[in-house]
Amino acid sequence: MGPSDRMLALLCCLANGDEAMTVKQLADSTAQPVSTAYRHLRQLLAWGLVSERANGRYAPGAQAVRLQQGFLRSNELMRWASPVLMELTERTQESSALLVALRDHALCVEMIDSPQPLRCCYRQGQVQPLVKGASARALLAWMSDAEREMALALRDEQERNEALKGLADIREHGFAVSLGEIDEGVWGASAPVLTPRGQLKAVVSVMAPQSRVSGREEWLACQTRDSAQRLGELLQ
Repeated sequence: MGPSDRMLALLCCLANGDEAMTVKQLADSTAQPVSTAYRHLRQLLAWGLVSERANGRYAPGAQAVRLQQGFLRSNELMRWASPVLMELTERTQESSALLVALRDHALCVEMIDSPQPLRCCYRQGQVQPLVKGASARALLAWMSDAEREMALALRDEQERNEALKGLADIREHGFAVSLGEIDEGVWGASAPVLTPRGQLKAVVSVMAPQSRVSGREEWLACQTRDSAQRLGELLQ
């Protein structure tokens, strides 16, 4: 791993964390010496990508807000995702989300909450490993072989085998479903967003409490698949 990779690994580690981290924690999490991590953090501080707290811990900096705004403003996928997800939630009355693959994780980039009082606890910016859950399986199913290999490179043999199980069936049906794989009692369905040329851009997911989906599983999965297909057709 070169210097640039180490610096980017620190940024990603901070982005994925739920709280500020010490240099030692960051160095251990990214497999680099403390002295190297500290040197890279000073550079990131100078650019405003990282902020330093009074207790010597580090967190994402204010420049990250501009990066997010630039992503939302210039990304065609995001421009069309919100109206498509809002329509999906209106039809199903369940929470819907858009997730993209980031190396070995799935990142939620858009989320529309269910209007019902009892709904899933999920949020924009949340990440999950690409090993379980409907969203992860749908992303893995439509990835290229090289992307799939990278996504699972750090997993042990048992995790890899479990993640790869049933991907052909998922592609045949056009969607993946799961129950309780991420959160107990939560049912989910995910389908790929493919460009007209067949390139995987993201997955659309619907999630709901298990108690509310009985007898609606097939319909909800098909609604998810149709919305993902519509979003893909809107992309140039």
